[in-house]
This record gives sequence, structure tokens and C-alpha cells, in this order.
Amino acid sequence: MILNIYNKNTIIKTYEAENYDIKFGVVEDVIELFDMDELQKGDDIELIKLVGKTIPKSLGSIKDLMKDIFDGLTDEELRNVKIKEMAQIIVTIIKYALSQISDGISKKK
Repeated sequence: MILNIYNKNTIIKTYEAENYDIKFGVVEDVIELFDMDELQKGDDIELIKLVGKTIPKSLGSIKDLMKDIFDGLTDEELRNVKIKEMAQIIVTIIKYALSQISDGISKKK
């Protein structure tokens, strides 16, 4: 996953994180922010809409989540992230979390 920091329309810094490096606590935080039934129904467009509705109500949690994923990210840098890029990262995390949960359930059967 890539998170770009902007100065106007110019990328001034880029953070990178690998999906497999995401810890359980981060996945748990994402799951707590969203309705799991809604998450499992939607395609990417529906997930982005759901994320868009959730971000304004959960700014503190979203900021903490992003800083946990992207080591060294600051509050000031977060102010210069494009929301559509942040939403796509959250969708990626949701999909990863759901796949990991599904894999865990299917392995238990």
C-alpha cells in the first residue's frame, strides 16, 4: 500500500506498507469501525462509499489507524493526504481483513 503526502498537487513524500505486515490490532480497529454485513456485500465502489460515510464520524480512529500502518506518519502529514487515496487504503485493509477471517474460518472446518 502506498500513501502519498502532497504539497498542493505535488507528491512530496511517500509511505509504503505491505498488506502482510498489518497486525491483528489494526484489522480489529477497522472491523470495529464498519458494519461487517455491509462490508461483505459490496464491491469496491460500495466499499469506498461506506468508507466515505464512516471517515467523518471516526476521524480520530482513522488517524490512529493510518499512523499505525505507515510508520513515522505524522498528524501534519495526514492533513496533506488525498481522501480518495486514504479511502482506497482502508478498502484494501477491509478486503485483506475479510480474506484473513475467511481463511481462518475455512481452515477450522
